[in-house]
Amino acid sequence: MSERSTPADPISKLAGAAVALHELYKSLIEAGFTEPQAMDIVKAALFGKR
Repeated sequence: MSERSTPADPISKLAGAAVALHELYKSLIEAGFTEPQAMDIVKAALFGKR
């Protein structure tokens, strides 16, 4: 019998990062931030506060 290879990880790094950012956003909303505030925090995490 020959061994079949399976993909190492079905989720790409980019998709994983998107999921993490979405979880951060949802957590901020649940913590009481407004949607615009939560989005600003996510943007600051991505791009840094200037």
